[in-house]
Amino acid sequence: MSSSSLWLMDKEFNGVVSNEYRNSWWFSPIVWDVLLDKYMHDEIQTPYGYKKSLISVDGAELNGKLNKIINNCENFSDRICWEITNQQVFFTKDRQKIAEAIKEFAKNNTDYHIDKEGKSYLAFEHISARFNLIANDILAINEKLYPYFVFKNTSVDDNVEYWFENYNDKADEYENKTLKEWNEVITEFVIIFNRQMSFSTNIEYFNKG
Repeated sequence: MSSSSLWLMDKEFNGVVSNEYRNSWWFSPIVWDVLLDKYMHDEIQTPYGYKKSLISVDGAELNGKLNKIINNCENFSDRICWEITNQQVFFTKDRQKIAEAIKEFAKNNTDYHIDKEGKSYLAFEHISARFNLIANDILAINEKLYPYFVFKNTSVDDNVEYWFENYNDKADEYENKTLKEWNEVITEFVIIFNRQMSFSTNIEYFNKG
């Protein structure tokens, strides 16, 4: 079974896994389906009895459209959860606002992503518990040791791990690498000020190029 995880970065931008969560379907896919239902309800309907999702053949197109909508909306909790599930880098100093936003998302979006029995997926105990657990784990991060963090959606891919390792052909092994050493855009830092957000790519943040 796939899992998701919370990764922390120290001041030198080395990455380490802090917490792992079994069943990666209990957070990011829930966020995506809720936001699609909330902002693109009509567009995701099909005549075949199922709804389009980001994890489907329509995913890339839906993702682009939803990203534009969320980036221009004023709902802070929706924006926070969207960026978390896009595996963006957050500053630990903002952990209180971020944790509150995750809990607010789970509480305020129970009118969306409804099952056949008319119950929101966010109302299921194991789903709401997962949102609260992730929020509380973010709150518990030691800012002095780890000023940055990123949420990894699923163990199915090695996207976040890839940021922190480099394959040495001669030694035929992986070596440690920091996010600061990259010379290409692989993620963004989320800058929060008064519940507003702006973004800086890793290249921009480290003043490369």
